Amino acid sequence: MGYALNKKNITQLGARLLVQSFVLRNLKNKRKNAPVIDKIKLKTGELLLDGYKKSKISVLSGFLLPAEILHLYGVSPMFTEFLAPITTIVDRAPDFLKSSELEGMSRDTCTFHRSTLGAYLEHYLPDYQLVVGTSHLCDGQNKTLEEMADRMRAPYMLIDVPQHDTLDAREYLASQLRELEDKLIGLTGRQKATSRDWERVMAQSNRSRELLLRMNELRSRPGSFLYGVEGFNLNLISLLLMGTQFLTDNLSGLVRELESCCTHGIDDDSCYRILWLLAYPYVQDYRITDMAEEMGIKPVMDELSSVSWEPLDPANPYYSLAGKILQSPFLGSVENRIRNAKDLIQEHNVDGVLHFSHWGCRQGCGAVRALSDKMDELGVPFLELHGDCIDDRQFGEGQIKTRLASFAELMKRTRTTGNSVNTDQDSLYLGIDVGSETAKAVLVDANQNIYSREVFYTGASAKKAISRLYEHIYSDRLSSRIKGCVATGYGRNAVFFADEVITEITCHARGMAHSVQGVRTIIDIGGQDTKAIAVDQNGGVRKFLMNDKCAAGTGRFLEMMARTLEVDLDDLGPLALRADYPANITSLCSVFAESEVISHIAEDTPMEVIARGVCSSIAQRTLSLLERVGKEEKFAMSGGVAKNTGVVKELERSLGNKLQIPEDPHTIGALGAAMFAADQQ
Repeated sequence: MGYALNKKNITQLGARLLVQSFVLRNLKNKRKNAPVIDKIKLKTGELLLDGYKKSKISVLSGFLLPAEILHLYGVSPMFTEFLAPITTIVDRAPDFLKSSELEGMSRDTCTFHRSTLGAYLEHYLPDYQLVVGTSHLCDGQNKTLEEMADRMRAPYMLIDVPQHDTLDAREYLASQLRELEDKLIGLTGRQKATSRDWERVMAQSNRSRELLLRMNELRSRPGSFLYGVEGFNLNLISLLLMGTQFLTDNLSGLVRELESCCTHGIDDDSCYRILWLLAYPYVQDYRITDMAEEMGIKPVMDELSSVSWEPLDPANPYYSLAGKILQSPFLGSVENRIRNAKDLIQEHNVDGVLHFSHWGCRQGCGAVRALSDKMDELGVPFLELHGDCIDDRQFGEGQIKTRLASFAELMKRTRTTGNSVNTDQDSLYLGIDVGSETAKAVLVDANQNIYSREVFYTGASAKKAISRLYEHIYSDRLSSRIKGCVATGYGRNAVFFADEVITEITCHARGMAHSVQGVRTIIDIGGQDTKAIAVDQNGGVRKFLMNDKCAAGTGRFLEMMARTLEVDLDDLGPLALRADYPANITSLCSVFAESEVISHIAEDTPMEVIARGVCSSIAQRTLSLLERVGKEEKFAMSGGVAKNTGVVKELERSLGNKLQIPEDPHTIGALGAAMFAADQQ
């Protein structure tokens, strides 16, 4: 026990010295002419350092506890949602997450809280004198805080927050805030705050509120240096400092800085202005915000920065602070969050909405379907990105890049008023689609009629397949006639002779609209992913979803199952058509699904029944995507799996509708790319 305590003291001292070093290195930011954002960052470092000082009283809580009541009694507040990003920035989050998991904390819990707990278990965080949880938004937060309080031997208070903002709810919550005040009086030894004390803190908070509103207005203007994650972080820090003269003074300075550099109007056409929903990722290796910026996607506002509460009333402080908590759009019906997003879209003139679905945040991610449907109704492009704000194990750069590029193309299309007409009748236009299994090439003429198709297996090297395509297509006979080339697919960036790259989402929509007149819903199942795409009457993408995290439900899955059944891949579909019923294959993982197939074989289940079960499992996974993107007739299918008659039949059974299968369905993406190449001429 003595060694453990000694180790704890040494580690905490080291952590304190690191924070103290940060503060000392940045003391220059206290000077009058220092950038305001740097001054605010220094102040948060000082609050963090206060937690390690015996002479200071610090309180740990979630970010929705009103900091005004803590500053009223001279207490230093700290949020778990502020600590967790620091663990990522200093590259210790993986170790801290592992520590919390070894201690028995479920990996289903939000990593903001698991990482914070792990940091304490590893002795990097100080012992706080009081820990306060709130019951709303995140059950992982209050459970984590309760566990930390128990280990710190600190008093723990859970504030029970009702779901709806009513008079009774405010009174109930106000009574708990009075109880919190009693605890603060006991901790600090101070006298109960007077009405003048409350007036001072409330006045500072209301002034900061006005400045945050003005700052949010300015940050979405052209020329603003405060957008994206920087703006998000500043608003989170501001919640930590609400009710202080420091925040009021510095927000005033920041507003002046923004007013001096921002212009009226909107950004130029090369920039797509988006509203960011939920939190930003902090993982250092995530390049989501960088990739977005490279594609011209600019987050001009985020929902967690919205000022949703009314001005505070110093004559009734507890009731007023209760209202501040209850006016969060994340409380109550999902309609509150939808209404807030709609208001922000209109206020900030955005081109699209991006929802970063942080793993483990059930409260945030549970509203995605409703938000997506509303954006579809409003005609606003919507993208959901899956990932984790803290854990770098939940990231795939290639998939994220494809989604972002498709999102940018979707926003670009909403700005397009029409296409030019190409009159060069002798010209040809090339589309290249490089997938996981094959590289496809389609040539179209000036009228966008198909001139030729080519398919090459990529094998172990997509680059070699692309080189073979190039040598074959750019022969002496055709090279002078090919006037443009667009590449698509996962290997699109390797097509060295392409004039432009466009995502497969957009290209499949364009190619299918040309091949199947009147199509509204497209299913594309390739070698490594499944896509569901909703299109309009012109073949433009309205909405899309992808499943590329697992091989289950893709062509790769069919290959695995055919190999397990010891049948040729081409024979799997016809074999499935002979069965009267499907075998039950329920696993969402291709590896476990293979185990189920082996079990069926061992039980002498007829081969055709197993084959139909395999096809049925793909249909059910695809159906879950279609449920979210919308099932509007007519339906069409592209990709190599469209040649599997068993899968097509099971999809038709599930949909209760006929699937239109174009000629050479695996070349639809290349056809769309070729048509875009023709457009650009």
